[in-house]
Amino acid sequence: MTKARLHSFIICILASILPALASGWDAPKYTPLPPDLDGSMMPYDFKDCTTPSFLPDSLKPVTAIYVARHGARYLSGPKKTDAVMNHLIKARNEGRLSDTGEAFLSLMEQVIATNTDNWGDLSQVGINEEKLLGKHMFRQLPPLHKPDAQVAAISSHVPRVVMTMYQFCHSLVRANDRISTTTDEGLQFNPLVCCFIADTAYANYREKGNWRKVYDDFVASHVPEAPARRLFTSTSLSDSKLRKLTVDMYEVLKGNRAYGLPAPTTRWMSAHEYQACWQADNLKHYLRNSITPLSDLAAKATSPLLSRMIQDADANIANYREGLPYNTLNGYFGHCETLLPLLSLIGIPNMPDHIDLQNLDRYWKIQDLTPLAANLSIILAEAPSGQIYASMQLNGHTIRPIRGNPELLPWPTLKANWQSKLK
Repeated sequence: MTKARLHSFIICILASILPALASGWDAPKYTPLPPDLDGSMMPYDFKDCTTPSFLPDSLKPVTAIYVARHGARYLSGPKKTDAVMNHLIKARNEGRLSDTGEAFLSLMEQVIATNTDNWGDLSQVGINEEKLLGKHMFRQLPPLHKPDAQVAAISSHVPRVVMTMYQFCHSLVRANDRISTTTDEGLQFNPLVCCFIADTAYANYREKGNWRKVYDDFVASHVPEAPARRLFTSTSLSDSKLRKLTVDMYEVLKGNRAYGLPAPTTRWMSAHEYQACWQADNLKHYLRNSITPLSDLAAKATSPLLSRMIQDADANIANYREGLPYNTLNGYFGHCETLLPLLSLIGIPNMPDHIDLQNLDRYWKIQDLTPLAANLSIILAEAPSGQIYASMQLNGHTIRPIRGNPELLPWPTLKANWQSKLK
């Protein structure tokens, strides 16, 4: 090839690729926002669950207590989407919607279309979670493999929770079709799995308690107005209303992965902005649903559930020792607000004596405690001596039932600890 022809060839190649490169440089690059910042709407992470061999070979599993939150779901209702759409439509009608606002409006229309007729329901993501969790429990609890295995489960009256219970139990029966399952649901179980409704003092605190000022102050100092402001070419909304709109945007975006929409990206918020929203949401869950420096009402509210767990465990152990039929597993299916008060009462996680609420996320993360499909399981196993030991797992991770004690505890020791908290 002559130099002239080579020169001409290079010019042709550059002419063909430079426009593409230029358009690529102009195109914004958006990346998915971290899934753990979806907080309580983060789907269950199965990657690091403890293997079935977490119990010593010398112990013989007997029975299990299982407390669970419902699996991944659609948005609970149109309240959150309406709050955002009202601002977007008003701005469009007034000619104040930015290109980002137009794009977010299109996303909102997709969100609403996907959730309509599905508000609050268990999603396919949630169904798959419960199938896997049932399989995981079946592997960990060999008594479920026996032809006379019995499972007794109750759930709240909310359809997604009922469906969660059925899917979990169905997975067990698929593994052993001779398992006998007894399931029940309804308002009568509110004192156990809906303490945030049944206990009126606690319900009033969650609605109107003094936690609100702490939360509002945190939002004012941490949540940025910028994500909301970018939706408009101009706006008369105050900074506080823009921050509220940013929070509402987060409330919608954090649910995308739970019901199958693409993950939220930096198209709408930077990772830092998304984290600020998560921090506020994380604090809100802690203040409303746990024992805190502001209130211990959650302890009283969830006490009936802890009492029932002790009662059922003791009954199963007694019947096992007498050779009588007993429940291989007792399940209690509820909500994020079912598990959080219970975990707080029994001391999970181990909280510092002095809590800096401004930096709560250093040692308390909602997605570690109650992601979608969250569960607490206590497996009771018999030693050759006849002693019953308890092993506890939270979301598939073996944890210490009592701070400063081994992971494996005699059941009477754990029971005495729980009973002392009930007093």
